[in-house]
Amino acid sequence: MRMGVALVCFVCLLCAYPACACTGVVIVGDGHVLVGGNEDWQRWDSFVWADAATPRLHGVVYFGYEIRGEFGTHQGPFWYEFHGINGAGLYFDSFGAPSAQPIDADLLKPHFDGRIEQLIMRWCSTVEDAVRLMTQYDPSYMVGQQFLLADRMGTAAVVEGSEVVWMTGSTFAVTNFHLSDPSHGNYPCWRYETATRMLAEDPSPTIDRVAEILEAAHLPSTRYSLVCDLVEPLAYVYYGQDFVRPIVIDLAPLWRDGMDRTALGRLRATRR
Repeated sequence: MRMGVALVCFVCLLCAYPACACTGVVIVGDGHVLVGGNEDWQRWDSFVWADAATPRLHGVVYFGYEIRGEFGTHQGPFWYEFHGINGAGLYFDSFGAPSAQPIDADLLKPHFDGRIEQLIMRWCSTVEDAVRLMTQYDPSYMVGQQFLLADRMGTAAVVEGSEVVWMTGSTFAVTNFHLSDPSHGNYPCWRYETATRMLAEDPSPTIDRVAEILEAAHLPSTRYSLVCDLVEPLAYVYYGQDFVRPIVIDLAPLWRDGMDRTALGRLRATRR
């Protein structure tokens, strides 16, 4: 079976699992672009890995899991990226979401048979670049899925398939419903209400503030929470719902040299 068909089967089932309980936030201010996301999953064995930069392609650090038959036996195990940050300061977070009918014009676009997150992270530097690339294709590859994108310039958007919702202020929150039309499902959402309330109360563009919001919106199924300032090459990973002592990862050498897949649990001892 082709990877594109298999992934449609995969994302159609995301909302049947804790992956449909993820939360993402963006705060822009004072020269900083803070992004963060809770990753909810049924297993604890989350990993970090990196693809090294080349003369033409950005280096990328990914966070995710090996999918090992959770969604059927249509193919062998494969690695799936839930978060990524590239050397240009482009960030993505993938979310389970309701399936929405594409508009007719989009169905006439070329079919994309592959992993769109890998394509945009290797080739794109900004949210505008990534949205332009993603919307060139028939959005059927995003059935049951949506992407939060943010960049070092302070631009953010959610690509829902045929719809793109842009951040218009200095803060943004995303969970598992379509901001363009909440009637599609997964709404109301207490995690979204919590995040938007806390962003309104205190939109301080700091690592600690984003971590506070993610802690307030986390669930028992939250396996790790990722926070980054896109203007600095550091990632803060709050593993196992420990929001006090993050694992701090220096992204710059990983973008340059790459890194084999490493279990986040093995990095807990390297906290500082």
